[in-house]
Amino acid sequence: MMQAAVPAADFEFRSFGAPGAERAVFVLREGPAATTDPDPAATSRRDVRVIAVGVTADDIEDPSSYRGATPAAIAAAALVRMVDEEAHGRPVGLVGVGAAGELSLMVAARLGAAVDRLVLVGIAEPRTGLDREEVAELLGTIPAQTLILNSRDDPEASAAAARWHEERLPSARVEMVPGAGDTDPRVSLPDVWDRVLSHAAPGTVRP
Repeated sequence: MMQAAVPAADFEFRSFGAPGAERAVFVLREGPAATTDPDPAATSRRDVRVIAVGVTADDIEDPSSYRGATPAAIAAAALVRMVDEEAHGRPVGLVGVGAAGELSLMVAARLGAAVDRLVLVGIAEPRTGLDREEVAELLGTIPAQTLILNSRDDPEASAAAARWHEERLPSARVEMVPGAGDTDPRVSLPDVWDRVLSHAAPGTVRP
């Protein structure tokens, strides 16, 4: 396990997949499994380098207040530096899972065309009117082709939340998927990992 030290923030991260691959995909998510490979078999079928970054609740605090020096703004700036260092001047894919989704939006907006593919997995709609206005403005600045994967059964990351983001992103589509099971209505990243890679790393399937 490697520790990434960037100005103003530290992130635990792990790289897996093909070490020398031209295509890089960054995955932002919370929890103890954040830096693990969601589906090693699916990853091994592609010529792609995945950088899985573990973010914390502190990193995503006030994610929509992207103009100020909030914890999320500081985290986003640090992640932009990380992508710049790891991308080697090539466009990258970016994946935001759950609560890290809005943080990934901030990173994508700051990087502009350097992020050509974006995947939002289980993203909820902003809760307050102010948040909605600020996030809507942010979404309009993101040029990446975006795939939104929300669960049919998740009351927070619902079809309505997916459509809200789709309508405000310049280039986006929604695919609704089943939840992880009766006890967890959220999208399971391992269950959709192959679909995530097909969008975030197109043209990388090994012959």
